[in-house]
Amino acid sequence: MLATLLVVGLVALGYGVVTYNRFVRLLTHVEAALSDVDVLLTKRNNLIPNLIEAVGGYAGHESGVFKEITALRAKAMQATSVEEKAQHEENLRGLFKSLFAVAESYPGLKADANFRQLQQTLQELENGIEAGRRSYNVRVREHNILLKSFPANLVGNFLGRTPCTFFASKDEQERQLPKVDF
Repeated sequence: MLATLLVVGLVALGYGVVTYNRFVRLLTHVEAALSDVDVLLTKRNNLIPNLIEAVGGYAGHESGVFKEITALRAKAMQATSVEEKAQHEENLRGLFKSLFAVAESYPGLKADANFRQLQQTLQELENGIEAGRRSYNVRVREHNILLKSFPANLVGNFLGRTPCTFFASKDEQERQLPKVDF
């Protein structure tokens, strides 16, 4: 009887250790994926002043859009939670559409090599951000599934684990990349 209890206790302890390590591994993957997205968002935020300067040289009187983008960029760079980052990301994408709508009105700007290079860089960053968001969300899903699965949820609850937040747009239309072809 005592031997049986000892074996059951050791098996439970072993399961707890293995499950704890799975939570650690999955949470580390979530944090790494979010860090990858943060790097791309920072690169994109650093590109914004160059875009504004390029467009502003042709359309200086359109300063309202430029001010909005600059203000939102500052807020986005200070965002700490996934929810804040997702919201600022969504808002910036909408303002990029406005910025490129302004650029459409200026054929000289569309032909400018520097602007075309900035446009290409932005498109590459947007593609990277989208891929990074998908990777992050896959990691979050894996973590959250383990956290909700029995008996791992017992270990997760004991350790105080909480579900991670998905990095998602509120609107399906906003999930599409902004069109930047000129």
